[in-house]
Amino acid sequence: MQRFIKLKIALGAMLLLVSASVGIAFFQTAAEEETAWVCPMHGDYTTEAAGKCPRCGMDLVHAAPYDVRDYGLDFRTTPAVPKAGQKVVLSFRITHPSTGDVVKKFETVHERQYHLFVISQDMEHFEHIHPVEASDGTWSIETTLPKAGYYQVLSDFMPAGGAPQFLARPLVTENYQGDIAGDSAHLTPDTVLTKTVDDLTATVDYDPPQFKVGQYGHINFHLKDSASGKAIADLQTYLGAFGHTLIMSEDMADYVHSHPLDILAQPDEEGGPPQFLIPPGSDLEAIRGGPDVTFEGLMPRPGMYRAWTQFRRNNKIHTFAFTFRVTP
Repeated sequence: MQRFIKLKIALGAMLLLVSASVGIAFFQTAAEEETAWVCPMHGDYTTEAAGKCPRCGMDLVHAAPYDVRDYGLDFRTTPAVPKAGQKVVLSFRITHPSTGDVVKKFETVHERQYHLFVISQDMEHFEHIHPVEASDGTWSIETTLPKAGYYQVLSDFMPAGGAPQFLARPLVTENYQGDIAGDSAHLTPDTVLTKTVDDLTATVDYDPPQFKVGQYGHINFHLKDSASGKAIADLQTYLGAFGHTLIMSEDMADYVHSHPLDILAQPDEEGGPPQFLIPPGSDLEAIRGGPDVTFEGLMPRPGMYRAWTQFRRNNKIHTFAFTFRVTP
């Protein structure tokens, strides 16, 4: 009798496990198939109708925002082992996580379907470039790595009908004699918050002054002409906005990709339309902005972070690097 009771208990436990597994699989499949309108930059904002993101003003896209699976990413270089100071072709092919089929349709996010970042381990080298797609679904671009070492190659794209992807792959050059673990960056917060790149001078402040984990923070840029010291009003758009920033943790594990806030005012109580810094339908090459630009970011862990922020003025891209700390 005691063995029979134990057997019944064991069978009951097995049935519970099977039921739980079936339930989890059901909900996973449902999440993968459920669609909504989502902001490409703020993946946590979803709605049932088309429109614009109330945080940044971007057009919402119809996607599967609750599908958290990474897409397949086949990354190759030509030559297979690149040499510092010599040209190398970076090639990528994206595959669907369920079918394994090559993905050939992507959403356009800030005027590009594929954003690529190449960052050295010491975080001194930063590139933001845009591969070109071939008919077979392969994306490729040529670049030159400045010195021997370890690099992170970050692919940022949004497959049509899928969820935003931000996938990292390592790259090590020929003749690298260092220690990947020992050569990691050791960042310190900037004490000078004004920097000049060519004809543009940028001063930053942070809101709140000390960033905290899990809270949205704002990086505010105040831009002046380097020669005159006067606030500028001739900032050009870059990738559909008045700037662009990528934020990376010191250990190269966490990334935040951000564009400037575009909302000036939310709809009024009478239901009037929101006010945008760049009104919908604007001729992006004709409008000008400045002197103030604000970026938003949510830092996932405490530690040191570096932000590379890019502006376009006089048809030239200016890149500013600022380092700050995030507390628990």
